Amino acid sequence: MKKFHFKKAAAILLAAMMVFAAGCSRDASTSSDSSSTSASTSDSSSKGSSKSSSKSSSQDMSKPEIKVYDNVSKVQDAIKVNKDVGGYIYIPNTTVDEPVVSGKNYSTVDEFWATYDTVNDRRNWKKEKVNSGVTGAFYMHFNAKYDSRDDLSHNLVIFGHNPGRLDPNTRYDAAPLEDLPDAMMFAQLYKYLDEDFAKKNPYIYFSTNNENYIYQVFAAYYTEAETDPKYYSSNLDAKDALTVAKEAVKRSQMNYKDVKLEEGDKFITLSTCTYEFTEGMTPAQALEASDKHRYVVMGKLLPANARGDATANVAKNPSPKMPADVA
Repeated sequence: MKKFHFKKAAAILLAAMMVFAAGCSRDASTSSDSSSTSASTSDSSSKGSSKSSSKSSSQDMSKPEIKVYDNVSKVQDAIKVNKDVGGYIYIPNTTVDEPVVSGKNYSTVDEFWATYDTVNDRRNWKKEKVNSGVTGAFYMHFNAKYDSRDDLSHNLVIFGHNPGRLDPNTRYDAAPLEDLPDAMMFAQLYKYLDEDFAKKNPYIYFSTNNENYIYQVFAAYYTEAETDPKYYSSNLDAKDALTVAKEAVKRSQMNYKDVKLEEGDKFITLSTCTYEFTEGMTPAQALEASDKHRYVVMGKLLPANARGDATANVAKNPSPKMPADVA
């Protein structure tokens, strides 16, 4: 029988914990950002946010006005608690309902991580350690733009952790790590893999200290952690943002049949880690493997006073494009 090398095992376990803390939602963000489908797409020579904001005139006025959740005051109040707060995200029928911090006030990415994402010491939007330092905060990169509707990033990216277990206070190696829709933070995004949920919850709501925005969901998909263009970049131009959106449609686990994508559209990208491709692995192996892939939900910005249906015209995609190493 082979001897058990305790020191070696401990070193492997520590390395796995480091991978989990660094890899779950950062999406290669230590590097600087520089850019036949179910949702229909069309290219246009017209660019810029003016096109996106002018679409209200072409809305179907027979449809009801989409309900707006006014969370501006929540952002303003949260900023009084923590000046790093840049917005507020709300997704109906989930627990995603809290402020989002921004890296704008930090000179380096490492300085931001030291504040919010230290190993086993992640902090929430109030800079408090909760849930054994596992769950952390929802956050945006330093170059995310959200000062006004015209200024919004073409691809506004928000990151959040996926604990991999219902109770984040449970040791990570006490049970298999899974993508659990009822777990905390962005684990809730896995609810979009349920057709009934996707149908009944077509909108994502994001607010700043001066305006409320509605994004219409059009994709929920798995991807490699690194893509070209970078899906996780808030600094994409209109052309690259549309490229990312079109690729998202091909990969989406759901076909959103009534969402049309055009160049000049603006998008929200919600990114978290996934354990979808770790079956049969030990917890330590699963943590390391989860660094290779991400699960992403994307939505398209709607105009102010948008009109639309209360439900999505959505169905399971029978053949979504999967990450190359697992296809």
